[in-house]
Parts: sequence; C-alpha cells; structure tokens
Amino acid sequence: MEALFPLPTLSVAPGPDGFASETLVYRVTPRPKPKFHTVIDPRRVFGDTPGTYTVTTRVRAAAHGDVALELFSTLKAGTLEIEDRFDCVWRGGLHPGRLTRTTGGARKEHADFIDSPYPFPAATYPDVLIPFLMRGQRRDGQRRSLCAWTSDRFIARVYYESRERKVLHLPVGSLSATEVWMYPDLNDWVSLGGVLTKLAKPLLPRYEMWFEDAAPHRVAKFEGSYGPPGAPEVLLELLRVET
Repeated sequence: MEALFPLPTLSVAPGPDGFASETLVYRVTPRPKPKFHTVIDPRRVFGDTPGTYTVTTRVRAAAHGDVALELFSTLKAGTLEIEDRFDCVWRGGLHPGRLTRTTGGARKEHADFIDSPYPFPAATYPDVLIPFLMRGQRRDGQRRSLCAWTSDRFIARVYYESRERKVLHLPVGSLSATEVWMYPDLNDWVSLGGVLTKLAKPLLPRYEMWFEDAAPHRVAKFEGSYGPPGAPEVLLELLRVET
C-alpha cells in the first residue's frame, strides 16, 4: 500500500498567516555517474556552470481539508528555468492539492489532484518534488511505496527505503545524514513476480537522497533524474538555508 506522507516540521516559528517558512538553495550539476539510460545529455542542458535549485517549504498546523503545506521550487541551469508551485491538504496525511508548472516561456501546466477526472491513489505526488515532501517520513529501514506523478496520464509506483548513515561534505558544511534509495516498480510495465523482482532489485537504476539526521531533516543531497526515468540526471547539494 502507498503511504501518505506526514507533515514535516520546520525549525522556525509560524508567521502571522500561520505558516512557518524555510528556503533551501542547492547547487545543481549533472549526476557524476548516470544510472538511467536517457537521450537527453544533462551537460548540454546545464552547460559548464553549476545551476541553482531553490525550494521554499511553507507548513502550518494541519486542519482537516485545509492547505497544510505549500512548496515552491525554481530550477535555473543554463538556459533552462522550471518553476513549480504545489500545495497539499491534510486528511490524515498529506494529500496532493494543486500544481502549477512553468517551463521558461514555452509551457505552463496545471494539475488539480482534488478535482481530477482520474482516480489517482491518495499518495500520489509530483515526481521532482517527492524528496522535499519526504523529509517528515520515518527512516526505519522499512520499504514503502508511493505513486510518482509526471502527468495526468502517466504515474508510476516507486519504492523507497532508508540505507546507511554517513557524513556528507557539502557546500553548506559537513552534515550527518541518512541515505534513502528510491527505485521504480518494474511490475508496472511487466509482471515479474516476487522472486524475480527481489533478484532484480540490486540492478535497478535508482534515485539516491540524503536527509540530515538532525531535525528538521532537510534534504542535504540528491542524485537522480529531474523527473521520470529518461529525464536529465542531476546532483543537488545543499548550498545554504534561508528562513
């Protein structure tokens, strides 16, 4: 079963509107060792200069049916600029609300998960925002699943599980963090059965993310496709924290 995410806790006091707010700024470079096959070379997308990825999270005490979390992200790399604005409502867990995605001046998309004509599973979240919604999730070694949304006509089940702790040396400084793997469910495309799926797991391409062990468990580092498998693969490293 897919698990709804809990509400993350930020280390800042709420403002007059009831929201606590935090902004994380990351350095963006192509992933050093790609794990997915893709026709889009991230080096051509990002150029020779590191980009930036800014994620602002706004959280307020959850009330039934109200917007409990707002996430704003902007990726700037080379000539590429993508902006996402997403909110979640609280119904015993974070349910997706609405998403607006703007890609430069070329494309603008809207997705309404509340009034969607498609019967999405409850734990369905936009693919590139998943790590930043996971920061309140338990990291106890148990395998859990969710559905990653790429468009209204394409979602995929993915699994995630915590691995080992390590000290990361990042632009923001040294942090103790727990690694989390996220990988696709191949049974979405072809039925392999339990035994073959277990044998294939070490060979599956995966996303790797590290959450700082200390509260508020920010995303310290991420390696994976910026989107579904086949999208350009990036490395995000925490550069600074703004509140």
